Amino acid sequence: MSDHTPNSQDTPPEASQNDAIDQSRRKLTGAALGVSAIFTLASRPVWANQCTVSGMASGNLSAPDGASCEGCTPGYWKVCQHLDSWSGFQTTDTFNSVFGVTQYVDCKGTPYTLLDVMYLNGGSYACGLESTGTVSFLGSGQGQGQGQEKEKVQGNGSNQDAHPGGAPADCTNGNAFGNMGGDPISENLGFHAVAALLSAAHPRVNYGYTPGEIIDLFKNNYMTNPQALKDTFAMLNKRGCPLN
Repeated sequence: MSDHTPNSQDTPPEASQNDAIDQSRRKLTGAALGVSAIFTLASRPVWANQCTVSGMASGNLSAPDGASCEGCTPGYWKVCQHLDSWSGFQTTDTFNSVFGVTQYVDCKGTPYTLLDVMYLNGGSYACGLESTGTVSFLGSGQGQGQGQEKEKVQGNGSNQDAHPGGAPADCTNGNAFGNMGGDPISENLGFHAVAALLSAAHPRVNYGYTPGEIIDLFKNNYMTNPQALKDTFAMLNKRGCPLN
């Protein structure tokens, strides 16, 4: 919500420029503005808040030393050639243990690792046989079932097994795994949460939040407002990655 005076015939020309700036800020933060109160952290130095959602909404887009607010996307953190950029966390750490939740497990109950969750971007979480189309078949009796269609079921739509050992030994370039299925809470939520965690943990990324704050924000909001939480993490992760 803008705090400036609406344009009128008595409004000075500068107001139009302020309107444009305000529109730019709203566009920058996007859906995150809807949950800015959730992402407001108290008892921090003023400059430390400049790369948080509330700081960005106020127009504080850089730290005192002139550094830009930054974040690296899931696409950066998940590929084999960038796994050596992970700081403070391992590819074998489980999502549940790090974030203090219980829902991120495969269909056998094995906890997904942080790396696994970055490959849970295939839609809805599913276990068991999934309907994938139809196939023609011939009936057993004369004139029975010829040319009819029968539902074909197979497990290709199910969430895939977790990888407790982390990335495969030959993981040097490209994706560590294929698509492993959907997020158990909300589409792409964990996917962006892991990227937020790793961005916050890296000493060269000016993210605005600590890993502990990202974990707390996730725990406090993932069941009540998962879509807004995902959208906010996604916005923060897309501010530009300083890592090679």
